[in-house]
Amino acid sequence: MGFQLKRLFSSPIFIGTLALIFAGLLVSLVCAGLKVVYIEASTWFVIVYLFLLALALLVTICTNTLHKYRLALLAMISIGLSINVGHIGWYINATIGVLQAMAAGLIFVEITLFFWVLILGSGPGTYLADLCGTGADGKGHMLPMTDVAKARTSYRQTINMATNAAAGASTITDYYSSELNQSVMSGKLRDSTTGVYKARALYAYDANPDDPNEISIAKDEVMLVIDDSGKWWQVKKDDGT
Repeated sequence: MGFQLKRLFSSPIFIGTLALIFAGLLVSLVCAGLKVVYIEASTWFVIVYLFLLALALLVTICTNTLHKYRLALLAMISIGLSINVGHIGWYINATIGVLQAMAAGLIFVEITLFFWVLILGSGPGTYLADLCGTGADGKGHMLPMTDVAKARTSYRQTINMATNAAAGASTITDYYSSELNQSVMSGKLRDSTTGVYKARALYAYDANPDDPNEISIAKDEVMLVIDDSGKWWQVKKDDGT
């Protein structure tokens, strides 16, 4: 999908938390460098681990792949929470000011990790999931807020058009909510005589292999929309599926 930094700018929550964790890691790294002799070897591992973890989250957001790696990131963040809190307890009780400052930096990191667990662990329809564009079922794509706004506007222009179900139609599971699902398509060309129209997919979708009613679609693929009135869309592709 390509790396696009603008995707990060569409989520203020991730901008703020990433800024906080990188600031905390920078403070910790500088303090550790000033008092190397007092720093445990495992502390360097923790700093590098947390830095790579934050970088991984940044990359998944900017490549729009957070929905694919959400569970893996959630597990790694949980590990980071556990190992980081031990180092905070060790250095915050030190009598050297630099080491206490290092503990403060790690506390900022801990706060960020805690918020990430809440965000990535929130299910579809929850406030945090809707705010940050994440979901718990792993099927939805993270949609930048600008794209969501445009899609919703496009959908409202066609929501009142009546459609009828047809034989052989399949269903596409929604991204995170019915409103987003109904906004995944654009470029609608409606047949005024039948109520059926063609739509172009804005995003690719991989069908759940355990659900025979779902079909996979590719980005920019054009298909026939049979029914868009419910939570799921009924569509027919050129190959008849």
